[in-house]
Amino acid sequence: MADSASSETAASDAVVAAARAGEPDRYLAALLAPPEARAGLLALAAFASEVARVPYIVGGEPAIGEIRLQWWRDALQPADDIARTGNPVADALRAAARRHDLPHALLAEIVEARSLELAGEVVADDAALQTYLWKSEGVVFALGGRILAPGSSANIDAAAAASGQAYGLSRLLLGLGHALSHGRLPLPQSRIDAAGVTRAELLAGEGGPSVTGLLADLRDEARESLVASRQHVANLPREARAAFLPLALVESYLRALERPGRDLLRGVAEIAPLTRVVKIAMAHWLGRI
Repeated sequence: MADSASSETAASDAVVAAARAGEPDRYLAALLAPPEARAGLLALAAFASEVARVPYIVGGEPAIGEIRLQWWRDALQPADDIARTGNPVADALRAAARRHDLPHALLAEIVEARSLELAGEVVADDAALQTYLWKSEGVVFALGGRILAPGSSANIDAAAAASGQAYGLSRLLLGLGHALSHGRLPLPQSRIDAAGVTRAELLAGEGGPSVTGLLADLRDEARESLVASRQHVANLPREARAAFLPLALVESYLRALERPGRDLLRGVAEIAPLTRVVKIAMAHWLGRI
């Protein structure tokens, strides 16, 4: 009995550690959610973190990365209460999916976003970027909302789509230098062409006024999406809003990107850890994002 309890504690600790390390915004939001939803939200954040790491931990071996992603696809398949994978994050997510009736198709979208990254898929245009942001960020908001407010999926999905654009664009720009250093270029090819630069130049960290303008346009669009997101979230049941608390950081992220002297193609923008805690806590206590 003691060994079983110790094993369960270790598994829970592993889930919390994965969420905190890879999805600190969603980790903090989960801690502020009602206790009955907390485990599900932490499992979701840990899962998003684990699959997002895959394209970056396999180096130049996309085949190995795809094997890892296929493992996650298999692990997400509906199973009975007894079946376990042995992976604490996967098992916690499977338990959350059963408990909260999370759609398998939505969970699979998160994996597919990382499969696109791994394959080096070119983001052709704004529509392709919008689809990617939905799969990588919007779906996580949608699933979190379902955990907190079952039965409100239509309104939650509209809020999640707008939130995925606002939050996703800001995070994409924050990590742009990191992505470029790994040979990944997540910007729409149509915008790159319009700016008159080449993929090779961007991957080498070479910009110029045209790239500065391109990135400024994307920051403006993130702000526009944030306005729409806030309107959608304000219309959600109050209990669903904890899933959207990471939106409280979008403005801080965008300001970090606009600091004088910031080279977004070569560095990674950051915000102070205390800023993250204060912004999310204030949004929770005031009841608005």
